[in-house]
Formats: sequence, structure tokens, C-alpha cells
Amino acid sequence: MLCRVGIVYAWFGGSIAVTTYLVVPLARWAGIGPREEDLLTQRCLHYAARSLRAVVVGLGIVQLTQSGLERLTQSGPLLVVANHPSSLDASFLIAWMPQVDNVAERQWANAPVIGAAIAKAGHLRNDHPRAVIEDGVRRLRAGRRLLIFPEGTRSPAGGLHPFHRGAARLALGSGCDIVPVVIRCDPPFGLKGKPWYDIPSERARMSITVGDAIAVGQYLDGGESPGVAARKVTRGLREYFLRELNYADS
Repeated sequence: MLCRVGIVYAWFGGSIAVTTYLVVPLARWAGIGPREEDLLTQRCLHYAARSLRAVVVGLGIVQLTQSGLERLTQSGPLLVVANHPSSLDASFLIAWMPQVDNVAERQWANAPVIGAAIAKAGHLRNDHPRAVIEDGVRRLRAGRRLLIFPEGTRSPAGGLHPFHRGAARLALGSGCDIVPVVIRCDPPFGLKGKPWYDIPSERARMSITVGDAIAVGQYLDGGESPGVAARKVTRGLREYFLRELNYADS
């Protein structure tokens, strides 16, 4: 299993390196502008993520079941909000969306190769919360897709971290409904703080379920201040994920 996981990381890292240091510079030399550059990088990362998913499943590292993923391909702006139980979550969701502005964790944004790809793709960093909200709202209003993990990092085994209010503020500021993605992974794979080689000996069973869009108005009475509205939406959103995952609150 360890050898197979090593192959996966090498495969994905190579794909990202080719995108970052070959495809994008050649396209820039050919005269594409900054907007075209980030969309090209996102599309290349989409194909890299699709290949990663195929390799992970093909090598028997993960048994993957998916439902409702067609909701991620609909036209118009999308605010996709997911829990984060494994290191594969973002890649598996990007594999369904050729264009998506991901809110990336600082650890990845500062990594040598992946961080360069994140910057070229125009992804947002979760250590710049004000920029995430302002730029994220602007992008959603422009009809783009945005992916955010409201815990801000990978989930603890069998539970959820407290949710940050970024997802709620993005929804309230843009007027977009929230598209929830519930991810289960058993046994946990790639938990925060563990080295890449610390993996379960058995094949992980992962399921990705995209639910119906959530209108944030259901959590509001009307007339709340922006801060109170964001707290109510955040609380309602976390309760939704706890309920769908059958987790007790902690």
C-alpha cells in the first residue's frame, strides 16, 4: 500500500509541475493574459485531478462512491461548501469542475510546487480572510465557481472542527445558495499532522455526496446585522453537516 501511495503522490506532483513550469509559461509566451492564465491553470489542474482520481481508484487505494456530482457541473455561479476528512477531498472535487476558485489551506499555498500552481490558478488563501470574502464575492457575482472548506483545515477523525464564518459571508454577500458536499472516509486517510506515509493498511472507503442547494434565508428571521446573520448561517450549516454525517456535536 505504501508503494502505491508513493506512486500517487509522484504522479500528482509531476502533473502539477508540468502545468506550473511548462504549460503555463508556454501559454504566457504565446500571449495569453492574466485572466486566461488562471483559467488555463485551473483547467490543467482539473485534468491532473481527474488523473489522480483514476490512479487512486485504479490502484485500489480508495473505494470511491459518488452521488449528485452533476450538481457541480450546472451553469452559473456556485458556492460549494464541504467537510474535509482526507487529503484527497479538494482534488476529487476539482476533478468535477474545470473552473473552480479554491480557498486553499496555508500549508498547501506555501508548498514549493503546489503553492506555485495555486498562485497561477488564482486560488484564494485561507490565511487572508478579508481578501477571501471580498474577492470571493466578486468572483461569485461574475458567475464563477468557488470551493471552500469552512473548518479551514482537515477534519478530526470522526468529527468536525468549528466552522469559520467565511462560507456564510460569501453566501450572504453574493446572494448565492450553498451547494453542500458531504464527504465520508473510513478509515481516515491523510489526517492533518501525520506524514504522507502514515496511512491505513486497508483500502479506504470514501463517499462524496452533493446535496440540494441550501438557501441561507432559511436560517434568518430578517433584519439581522451582517455579523448576526453570518453566525446564524454558520451554525445552521454546521448542524446540517453534523446531521448528514451522523456526528454528535462537540
